[in-house]
Amino acid sequence: MPVHPFSSASEIAQAIRSREITSIDALEMTLERIHRHNPALNAICTLDEAGARKSAKEADEAIARGDLWGPLHGVPITLKDAIETAGLRTTGGFPPLAHHVPERDAPVAARMHEAGCVLIGKTNVPPLSADYRADNPIFGRTNNPWNLGCSPGGSTGGGGAAVAAGLSFLEIGSDIAGSIRIPAHFCGIYGLKPSEFRVPGTGHIPEPPGMPRAVRHMNCLGPLARSVEDLELALRVIAGPDGIEIDVPPVPLEPSMSRPLAGARIAVMEDFGGLPLTRETRAALHKLAASLQQAGATVEPATPANFDLEQVWETWGEILLTERAMTAPERAAQRVADLKATVNSVEPIFRGFARGAHASIVDYARSLGRRDALISAFETFLGDWDALLCPVSPTPAVGHIPFGTPLVVEGREVPYFIGGTGLTSPFNLTGSPVVVLPMARSDDGLPIGVQLVGKRWGEIPLLALAGQVARVIGPWVPPPAFKL
Repeated sequence: MPVHPFSSASEIAQAIRSREITSIDALEMTLERIHRHNPALNAICTLDEAGARKSAKEADEAIARGDLWGPLHGVPITLKDAIETAGLRTTGGFPPLAHHVPERDAPVAARMHEAGCVLIGKTNVPPLSADYRADNPIFGRTNNPWNLGCSPGGSTGGGGAAVAAGLSFLEIGSDIAGSIRIPAHFCGIYGLKPSEFRVPGTGHIPEPPGMPRAVRHMNCLGPLARSVEDLELALRVIAGPDGIEIDVPPVPLEPSMSRPLAGARIAVMEDFGGLPLTRETRAALHKLAASLQQAGATVEPATPANFDLEQVWETWGEILLTERAMTAPERAAQRVADLKATVNSVEPIFRGFARGAHASIVDYARSLGRRDALISAFETFLGDWDALLCPVSPTPAVGHIPFGTPLVVEGREVPYFIGGTGLTSPFNLTGSPVVVLPMARSDDGLPIGVQLVGKRWGEIPLLALAGQVARVIGPWVPPPAFKL
């Protein structure tokens, strides 16, 4: 099968191994699209063309010697500009780091290099990845390839746009509230938020380099791609302990598996604390549920008991701000003050932020205790199901709205944070693995994604099920304006 800029990373890797194409071919194919399309998208904020050509040349020389570096030998990829890369600028979208050049690779960057990848460059993010849009004072905003007037999501927004538009074969991003899943949804691609502590976060910038590690819970690094197969391939490369973050246990991933859809038990949850959904989102979810049922799965509405979403949102916000305040209390307090001026200060996430910025160690312990109980409730619920199917966001991609602007969904105003991350942050709190799949498109032609949520540490069974769901949905489709 001929390869092209929208081939999967797995297909490109196979073509390079079988010498159907060279790594230089794959890179030049990608660079041509970057030069043609990145000016409109602003997805790739730091392009290392010379370094990528050098790596691709070395990859081809290795293949000629019969030396295979790894499962992604010679494949051009990008990394989120919050993941440190030795010798290549990594800013986190944060002006004080505008010229930051790390001395060492983050473990995920090193592992992708060891797997044979060719790093093209870094993709755009909001400052310190703290928004669900990709816009910062250093590089400006990133646009969505399905509609340049819309956001690609965030915080891995540049990566989502790059993969969707054929500027990269694979992206590694991060997710503490939906930062992999929202761009996958907004840009119509696949994304995986692994189980908490499956992948080390060393060298990731939620706080500036050199500061003590503050974010100790809920953040996950994972891939964005154009196929479920690529999600699993990337996960196998980046997972596992690094000897620095001791929270990451040596829990092996199961062997790859096939999983029939017939007999699978899938719960469907569309009512998140009364949050509205667009008519198209709700209709797409119902249609997919019916298709899965017709394919032999048991698909039923279900809601976890003792899983109060107001408490989930508040607890998520409290833990996040408490941990950041531990190392930078003045900045955390200022962050809350700034947010109060721009967002609805009565929304549950903000209430959690406000408590977390001034929390005592006793308050922090209590919030972790509430989290334990919520995780237990959700895992108990999943004991009866193979996965939970639910929306990613109340709407498809939003326009380039100012920070803090409420969303209007079916005539109802929804606060900024809840509107953006209210359907994704619960699974950061629970630490659950989640796959996002492109499910449908709106009347305006924007992608609508869906979350498939599984048990903690159950990525491989979840990905096997996601592969079956993807077959029911149909083949991946690129944005019309960026087709070959």
